[in-house]
Amino acid sequence: MPEFNIAPYVSHIEANRSIKDAVMEKLRSRRPPYRVTVTDLTNLKQAYFKRKHPEITPPLEKQQLMWKGTGFHKIFGFAVSREEYLEQFVEAEGVVGKIDIYENVPVEVKTTSALARGRSLLQQRPTYIEQVGMYCAMVNVGEGEIVIYERQGAEESGTVPLTAYHVAFPDLEAVREEMRHRRDLLIQALISDDPSNLPVCAWFGRGCDYSAVCDCSTSSVSSSHKIAELAGKVQVDEVTRQRLLDMLGKPKPPRQLHANDLVFPRKAYFERRKSVETVSEGKVAEEQGEYLRSIDEAGFISALKDIIRYGSPGEVENMPVQYASLSDLVRLRQGLPTMVRTPKFQSLVERGRLPSAFPHYFYRLGFDCALTDHPKGRLFLYYANVSEENAKMMVYDVSFRNLGDIKAEAIRRIELLEKATSVAQLPRCPSWMCRYCEYRDECVEI
Repeated sequence: MPEFNIAPYVSHIEANRSIKDAVMEKLRSRRPPYRVTVTDLTNLKQAYFKRKHPEITPPLEKQQLMWKGTGFHKIFGFAVSREEYLEQFVEAEGVVGKIDIYENVPVEVKTTSALARGRSLLQQRPTYIEQVGMYCAMVNVGEGEIVIYERQGAEESGTVPLTAYHVAFPDLEAVREEMRHRRDLLIQALISDDPSNLPVCAWFGRGCDYSAVCDCSTSSVSSSHKIAELAGKVQVDEVTRQRLLDMLGKPKPPRQLHANDLVFPRKAYFERRKSVETVSEGKVAEEQGEYLRSIDEAGFISALKDIIRYGSPGEVENMPVQYASLSDLVRLRQGLPTMVRTPKFQSLVERGRLPSAFPHYFYRLGFDCALTDHPKGRLFLYYANVSEENAKMMVYDVSFRNLGDIKAEAIRRIELLEKATSVAQLPRCPSWMCRYCEYRDECVEI
């Protein structure tokens, strides 16, 4: 049987400017928080100006890194812990916060580009220590963990770029006293419209978003990290690090098929049959490092999806789809199957070339539309590597013809994946994917 080509089934692609403008405004704007948070207390000056000048927002390039970190926390947490211990809301001393993982001790997960070798965590990232210290004080536990993923660490060291630190806080009351002091300073500054008593921002002169309105150049209150200095031992915790890596490396049992498996059936074939045999330490480290990188990328997409789908109640719903071993949810936004993707391209692709440039996007959107009986879907493309902000986001309404044929192809792929005894029996993945696929040596080109 000849390969199925989705492009002829795309009847119309229309750029939706109204949706794009609404979403871009949402991406650029940040609603100022109304409660004092643990994050506020790590940088009082920025917390003040964030509230006083909500019209000032970071450029999208900077926000992309923030979205990556937000999403990484969520996906990494699910990989190494359980739902009941993730993102635990806490409140004490008139301050609120959310602990990334809290089972026995608070665990704060951080992502960064790279840490300099030979310098302590206190010297490089004192706010990491301060944050976990405040969480310890809020739950009255005298020790916590900081887990750091270094995005550039793998390339530099050749090892898995994950480090865990154990931090002890022998005097939690002193931490709480400093929290109350900072809280009161911030509240008083907000009430009086006077930030002069707040310490200089640690980002002063280093590209701070509020440099045009701040008073750091004239402030007489120097910055300090008193909570970090209250910490006892801050030491690398190799036991915790290895436990987390072991959790990442645990083989997953065969899973049900999802809609994306129909787009990449050969990859799905290998993943469902992945060997659980013991492999060398070097291979395990390589797979764990790759898994962390994939979590980082998936985290970015997850956070971006959360921002885009935020809206009025009822605007977004999930429609279950099930056929044989396929079980998934198709997200509907404003009644249309919706996808969010982040191409790596440096420039926008003309709409007429989209199905050939990104066939996998149109396979997935076409299958989602066909399995939910919707002739039209919506595709959000966020070009993270494009520098011009107005060109980063494009929104397309995509109409499909002959929906029944697309549905028949989806069902055919489900049945093939259920019965296949060889990867050669399955449709090929997109050609560009072969170069990067971890199964390329096991796959066959047919």
